[in-house]
Amino acid sequence: MPAVLSVVAGYLLGSVSSSWIVVRLFGKQDMRSEPDGTISAASVYYKLGAFPYALAALMDITLAAAAVILARLLTHSSSIAMLCGLAAMAGHNWSIFLRFKGGLGATAMAGALAAVMPWPLSYGLVAAGLTGIIAHRPGLGTAVGVLTIFFVALIQNGAGATAVYPLSLFSLMLIKRFQLARAAGRGMLGSSK
Repeated sequence: MPAVLSVVAGYLLGSVSSSWIVVRLFGKQDMRSEPDGTISAASVYYKLGAFPYALAALMDITLAAAAVILARLLTHSSSIAMLCGLAAMAGHNWSIFLRFKGGLGATAMAGALAAVMPWPLSYGLVAAGLTGIIAHRPGLGTAVGVLTIFFVALIQNGAGATAVYPLSLFSLMLIKRFQLARAAGRGMLGSSK
């Protein structure tokens, strides 16, 4: 029973949209009407600047990390804790409080990874940052960062659930991006009729 409660709590913690809260606190519009369907820290940056972005990102990271830590305390299981990180990221991407809209998952992924594998995450952040700066493509930076985390975890812990964990989280980000791309394609098709 604690495992099920932990997963549900993880999803609900992830579903708390820091970006929506920050934008509302700064007196801006409801982000649920965003044309691209995302309610993300990146959107906060483009609308409000660096400080509100940092606030939203820190809140997202904290909520996802809290889901993992809470699960570890309740269940004493690393596997359940990692599952709760996935649940928090799913909540972040498809929030029950925002009619299953949400962010792309980068900040929630960082929070879950911070609680599960902080050292591999630090290598991944450096790789992601350098790639993003050199290539001017944040998405590519994220992919390189995740692969770096995967390889560092593989070297540290060997093949297993811990090494695959960053790829599992990244898959939720890819699913969200695919969903948004499909929705944008339908919108374009619909507008031509």
